[in-house]
Amino acid sequence: MEGTTWPLRLAGGCHCGALRYALTQPPLFVMACHCTDCRQMTSSAFSIGMPVLASGFSFSGDTKAYARPADSGNESCAHRCVNCGGWTHTTSSGRPDIVVVRPVTLDKSDWVRPIAQIFTRSSLSWTKLSVPLSYETGFTDSTALVTAFSGSGITPRG
Repeated sequence: MEGTTWPLRLAGGCHCGALRYALTQPPLFVMACHCTDCRQMTSSAFSIGMPVLASGFSFSGDTKAYARPADSGNESCAHRCVNCGGWTHTTSSGRPDIVVVRPVTLDKSDWVRPIAQIFTRSSLSWTKLSVPLSYETGFTDSTALVTAFSGSGITPRG
C-alpha cells in the first residue's frame, strides 16, 4: 500500500489458541457483510472480513471447514478451530488467490475499521454503517474498495 507503513507480520488466532495465523502482506481492504449466512454464523448483525492475498497468509493448527455454495455458485469455506469453533478465515473456490480473514481474531484488532459494507439488502434496519462504499449485494470489481482502503489511513498502530 502506497504511503502506508505496515508491520512485516500481523498475527491472530482462535479463542482457545489452538489455531494461529500470520499475515506477511497488508490487507486489501476491510468490509462488513450483512448477508444472512454471515449473520447466522456470527450470531451477530454482520461479520467483518479482511481480504488478503493467499500468498501472504499462513496458519497452523487444525480447522474444520464448513463449505456452502455462495450466490455466485462458488463454494465458500468458513474455517473454524476444531476445539473452540472460532471462525478465523474464509476461502472461496472462485478466488483461490484470496483469503478473507476475520480481523476481530487478530491479536491486535483495535485499528480495524470497515470502508465498505456488502449485502445491505439483507441488513437489519438498525445496522447500516456510515462507510464510504455500500453495496446491496456483493461486488464484482474490488478496485474501488482497494483504492478507498489505501487512502483511508487505516493501519495497525504500535
